[in-house]
Amino acid sequence: MSSQFNKFYKFLPFITIVIGISVSIFVGWFTYHYYEEKENSHLELASNEIVVLVEARMAAYEQVLRSGVGFFNASDSVSRNAWAIFVKDHKLNDNFKGIQGFGYSEVVFPQNKLVHEERIKKEGFADFKIHPDGQRELYTSIIYLEPFDERNIRAFGYDMFSEKVRREAMLKAMKSGEATLSGKITLVQEFDTNIQAGFLVYLPVYKKGSKLATPQDRVSATQGFVYAPFRANDLMDGVLGTMFPHIHFEIFDGNLPTKQSILFDSNTNNEFTLVYKTTNLTINGHTWTLLFKTNSILESEDIYIVFIIPSFILILTLLLYLLLNSLIKTKENAVQIAKKATQKLQDSEERLRYALEGAGDGLWDWNLKTNEVFFSKRWKEMLGFAEDEIDSTLDEWKNRIYPEDIEQVYADITAHIEDKSNTYINEHRVKCKDGSYKWILDRGLIVSRDVDGSPVRMVGSHSDISERKQSQLRLEEYMRIIDKNVISSTTNLNGKIIKASQAFCDISGYSKDELLGRNHNIVRHPDMLQALYKELWETIQAGNVWKGEIKNMHKNGSSYWVDITISSVKNEKGETISYAAIRHDITDKKRIEELSVTDRLTQLYNRLKLDEIFAMKLATAGRYNTPFSVVIIDIDLFKLVNDTWGHQAGDDVLKEFSAIIKNNARETDIVGRWGGEEFLILSSDTDLDGAIKLSEKLREMVSSFKFSFTGHKTASFGVSSYHAGDDEKTMIKRADDALYRAKENGRNRVEAEEYN
Repeated sequence: MSSQFNKFYKFLPFITIVIGISVSIFVGWFTYHYYEEKENSHLELASNEIVVLVEARMAAYEQVLRSGVGFFNASDSVSRNAWAIFVKDHKLNDNFKGIQGFGYSEVVFPQNKLVHEERIKKEGFADFKIHPDGQRELYTSIIYLEPFDERNIRAFGYDMFSEKVRREAMLKAMKSGEATLSGKITLVQEFDTNIQAGFLVYLPVYKKGSKLATPQDRVSATQGFVYAPFRANDLMDGVLGTMFPHIHFEIFDGNLPTKQSILFDSNTNNEFTLVYKTTNLTINGHTWTLLFKTNSILESEDIYIVFIIPSFILILTLLLYLLLNSLIKTKENAVQIAKKATQKLQDSEERLRYALEGAGDGLWDWNLKTNEVFFSKRWKEMLGFAEDEIDSTLDEWKNRIYPEDIEQVYADITAHIEDKSNTYINEHRVKCKDGSYKWILDRGLIVSRDVDGSPVRMVGSHSDISERKQSQLRLEEYMRIIDKNVISSTTNLNGKIIKASQAFCDISGYSKDELLGRNHNIVRHPDMLQALYKELWETIQAGNVWKGEIKNMHKNGSSYWVDITISSVKNEKGETISYAAIRHDITDKKRIEELSVTDRLTQLYNRLKLDEIFAMKLATAGRYNTPFSVVIIDIDLFKLVNDTWGHQAGDDVLKEFSAIIKNNARETDIVGRWGGEEFLILSSDTDLDGAIKLSEKLREMVSSFKFSFTGHKTASFGVSSYHAGDDEKTMIKRADDALYRAKENGRNRVEAEEYN
């Protein structure tokens, strides 16, 4: 037995070498994958943030284009000077980096081409002409483009419809009415050596009062385009600046990354080689492919530890090997040597373990009994000192902590010493040799206690997290900007608000405390039908995205309109945990739409809107065989009012008459001004007898009312109802004939249709 033990004892040093090499290889492998996972996490966060930044920039630029369309819709005509002032007020260079210009292109038909060119020439551009030359079915002439500088003047008069990629985007915008992004192009403005890939974003401007129900309607109604050209490199540099020096990304036009489709490449010196991630991004109906690259993990600034730690283990193994050989040769002092070696090995293993756990750059070792402290060479270098330039004392460390941070540092250390926390962890600022401060992640662990359990020794690490802190602060700033400018909220599965942006508070008039925990009904407007909200909930609970326009109520009782998109938020298991809503304020748009369908004098629907509703009511009656009636009303002897008291008196009579009809009709009735002193009522689910009763009621209300200028007035009524095969003309003719009989039979009467 003793002989076998001696043989084992003889081979123990060699076994130690084998074990040490194996452990070294394992630790090196483990450390490499630790840093690889850390780097991948950083790259994932950075790539996601880049996608958010690109989407946010393009969404902001879309709003600029929409303001341009709004400018055209709100003005009878937009002059060149007015457009220049409008664009100048946007301060493109300060607020919208990367945008090449902001312009307007007018639709010109071949028969109007010469007239169009002469008009622009009279504005002071004697050489103006639409280019390129050639006969085409349609021209889109660029007439406004600001800033009107050396580069943009090259696009003046350019027919964008003459080029395929631009034409496809413009046709898509015309048909949809939405902002559309073109494919990759070379801008007409490019002329020097720094030629970049580009693209354009279009929004159509429709003729006022045009019918826009179908794509063909919208194509026919298009009078021009508000658009913006972009140089891809300038745009992306403006979005990112120097935020992500360790990640490279490329943007390709379309679904595939090819050499021909590349739009932007941040890898100017070809130092990034590893493809990390590829993702598709859809902006304004157009797809971009984003490809992210990075350096090899072996180029990480912390990767040196992959080699140092295994080397450190090998050195320890060699020391142990020599120690064991020494034990064999010098048995008389074997116990003493073994104790010292074991202690050194334990100390080294503890420092090694915490270097792995903390992944820190600098190490420290603190004797809590004597207050002696050890700082590694790297710890001192991190602060800009050579190894012999700074004392390894506790006071030196205390004096370098930022004054406002020291209290929390002591609190966290004390909590660990008193066993209130498993480890000591704290982020604080430390003063460097040059007087600047670095953010440090400080972590520590008690590794030794005396016989009564009191801590004796604490080992820890310092990691430089200044770059991460700066990124965190930038991200917090971005989140503040989003909170202030994006109208967003998040609800739980029961519809209770759990998050609300400041922009949501501003537009609704409620504070966050008033919104959180409340249902979205708090801003619901009574005009919105319950059926809409039922459809909304059925859509999002099925896992789909709901989009639509909703009228909400401000805290003060006023109303506002939003264009809203609601989608589900899922956890890592794919389970829906909440719903997120993004809104755009479209109150001004809705007010413009309201003005376009309302008679200015009476505030009733105008003839254009009545025609639209008439067509829908007829279609419903024909499809579902439901009753439907119309009433034409004419104010008796209205011409005498204008002739006797003047047109102002006539206008007052029309306004008072409109109020009587509107306030005494049913909620389901559609009331509008048909023309002059004639008014029209569209009554759904109402047969001829019901329409006659309504007319008699209104006739009595009118005849008993005392008007401001004229005293009492009367009105005549003509009524007809829907019959199979009817259209607008046939129903109106029968009602008009009945109105004529009411006039002939003495006025102040209700007459119904004569139908055979």
